[in-house]
Amino acid sequence: MNRKTLIFSIFLQLLFLPSGLIAEEKPFTLNGKPVPQVVAKVNGVALGSEILERELFAFRVRAQQMGQEIKPADETTIGRELLKQAVARELVVQKAKSLGIAITDDKINSQLKSIEDQFPSHEGFLTALAFQHMSIPALKEKIHRTLLEDELMRREIAPNVDINDEETKKYYEDNKTNFTKPVLYRLSHIHIATIKASGEAEGEASQKKAQRLTKLINEEAKEKVNSILRKVKAGENFAELAKQFSEDEVSREKGGYLGDLHPDSTIPEIGEAMVILKEGETSGIIQSQFGYHILKLDEIIPSQLIPFSETKTDIMNLLLKKKTRDLFTNYVTDLGKKADIQVFI
Repeated sequence: MNRKTLIFSIFLQLLFLPSGLIAEEKPFTLNGKPVPQVVAKVNGVALGSEILERELFAFRVRAQQMGQEIKPADETTIGRELLKQAVARELVVQKAKSLGIAITDDKINSQLKSIEDQFPSHEGFLTALAFQHMSIPALKEKIHRTLLEDELMRREIAPNVDINDEETKKYYEDNKTNFTKPVLYRLSHIHIATIKASGEAEGEASQKKAQRLTKLINEEAKEKVNSILRKVKAGENFAELAKQFSEDEVSREKGGYLGDLHPDSTIPEIGEAMVILKEGETSGIIQSQFGYHILKLDEIIPSQLIPFSETKTDIMNLLLKKKTRDLFTNYVTDLGKKADIQVFI
């Protein structure tokens, strides 16, 4: 996990804690069985149960966010897997320190500040930490471990990682669907806005007046768009009509040009209408929450395979990261084989 990933994941865990997981303190158990104060020792260094408790809590949060429920019978198995990860992190810390790798307080505090800055106040940040069963010192320690891991990986693994052209080309050939641009629709529109009645008017008379005014404005908008549609159907220049009448200030000066769009990249009403148009064809009146639209499909841009030359660097970086992570996993496994590890759950 790199620094940006750490900040993002911690931020999400702290910010979106489900209220149902926030409860009063009680003894830490797995499937009803008390957990010992020391859950493991790594080369004589004790790992306290609070580490495992925090990790299990965070695991529950992620599971609930995905709509999954952790059953009591599964707690022990999950706890042991999480403990394996905690042991691996301790192995990394010990190895990094043995190589003289050190992380300055300034770096740790900078990362801490990046996390805290996502919250509206210091008090809100502390509250979120408390809900996560975490203190500022514990969070700083987590950041410290992550930075140590990053530096250990950079020194011990990265220099030995190499990706050749053959590997890069094979990935491209095996994953061409990931490098294919979808069909795009070069679209223009003429937009006439409508309004919604405000619910803020006080008194029945004021509300009725607001409703009458809204109805009047929207009826005028409908008459206007119908008038424009007749001009479009009569063959008048669409771009000039857009410049003259469209109320979309962004596209108006460009003759109504919206861009090269995918159906999912625009509002549903426009997305559904544009895919049934032929090149050069105009639509009838399309109504959306923003008002009325008349569309013109200028061109259908076919699906295109991005050339290998344009993706080679991105693929190489992706494979470098994957190979680095795989080699680092093996590296930590080898550390574990040489270590004195005792597990107590």
